[in-house]
Amino acid sequence: MGSRRLVNGKTVLAEELLSRSSIVRERAIRPRVPSANKICPATKLCSGTFMSARIGIPPVVAAILLAACLAAPATALVLTTDWKESSPTGSPFSSAAISADGSKVIGGGSLLLFRTWEGDRHWVGPPGMVTAMTADGNEIVWTSGQSLDLVDSSDATLGIQTMGGDIRAAAISANGSFIVAADDKGTIMSWGSSGGFFGRTTTDLVKRIAISPAGNLVVVATEGGVRFYTPALDPVWTDNRSGSIDEYIAISSDGSTIITAGGTRLSSHTAGGDLRWQTDVTRNAITDLACSDDCSTILVGSEDDTVLAIDRYGKIHWTYTAGHGITAVGASQDASVIAAGGIDGTLFVLDHGGHLLAQKQTDTIIQPRSIAVSGDGRRIVVADEHNLYGFGAVSDMSGISGIETFSPAPLNPVPETTRLAGGITTVSAAGTAVVPTLEETPVTSGTPKSPLEPLLVLCTVAGLGILIRRNG
Repeated sequence: MGSRRLVNGKTVLAEELLSRSSIVRERAIRPRVPSANKICPATKLCSGTFMSARIGIPPVVAAILLAACLAAPATALVLTTDWKESSPTGSPFSSAAISADGSKVIGGGSLLLFRTWEGDRHWVGPPGMVTAMTADGNEIVWTSGQSLDLVDSSDATLGIQTMGGDIRAAAISANGSFIVAADDKGTIMSWGSSGGFFGRTTTDLVKRIAISPAGNLVVVATEGGVRFYTPALDPVWTDNRSGSIDEYIAISSDGSTIITAGGTRLSSHTAGGDLRWQTDVTRNAITDLACSDDCSTILVGSEDDTVLAIDRYGKIHWTYTAGHGITAVGASQDASVIAAGGIDGTLFVLDHGGHLLAQKQTDTIIQPRSIAVSGDGRRIVVADEHNLYGFGAVSDMSGISGIETFSPAPLNPVPETTRLAGGITTVSAAGTAVVPTLEETPVTSGTPKSPLEPLLVLCTVAGLGILIRRNG
């Protein structure tokens, strides 16, 4: 029978005591395995340092770390500069676009620049002050004077069309089946991708043209109001108000919702032209418009230094104050990644709740409407005065390359029959606009608050439990 010793008032076999000592030594030298869910520096402290509270972290320090864990953003991104292209002539870029999958990019201006993201295809074309491309980036339209050119991604000419005046606006359908263009004489024309004539009409001078993703509706913002047409340019609906400030257009993927913006005003129409609502959302002029795929999240930039997120019912959910006038906004398909930039050359990347994820500095002012985001939010293209940038959005979560994709809920997932708040124009059964007394919608400056992520809640509970156990 083995020898015995007295330990804490109890008789213990020597062999058992030796076994306990070995376990203690093994725990002391066993390396700590890093957490696979590192979200932010504060969270690392919460998950790693708090667990060592039992070995001597003062309660006050632990409380501070816990507060930091609660205050820290749930996710952060690192923006990598994957490439940077200088303007071929040194003159400013006028636009930027990216294919839905992020593989192809164009920059418009005194010369058109095309490149793949990886750089294996790259060419420079003639002037492209008005440019557009298909969703897959395989067909590109640019205009110069009265001429419209259609080329493929290898710069092979697919067709050339000529109008009677200088072309002011142009668009190509998502699948490349037809093209619409308008000149400075008020003429609008449409052609099939093979060059076949579709339709022709005349109207007030056109500011912008958009084609629904399904290709069944053409929306035109003119100096006399908004116009809806079929691809053959047969009229669907005409805004009969005298004059129009609308300049920017976004259309939902199913074509059921058309969002227009101009001045300080934002409007929502059905595909048939019925006005759902209309409201002033900014104090100064709107400078750009972007939407999620279903238009449940509407984003506007404005001259009052802000980016706003509005839901499908016209309610402002958050305001991000950038400090300088915003010139361009863009968003991923589900608006989980939102990009905005302005006159100081800073690119801000926000999440669906308006929290700042990352920012990057360009050399000069970011050009108007010159930010585009790939469908999954992993790639962002930006044009400043003299450069076109390709930024990769990489999560700072360990072991993960790129962004965790998810589909956030709409900003306001309430039934469409819910009564709207004051300040929004609704439409009666007879189709007459009813405008309630305008009440200013409260907004939040800077980075707004949002509900805690589940991981942070667990972190909080674990930290409090350790504190209670240590002080108990």
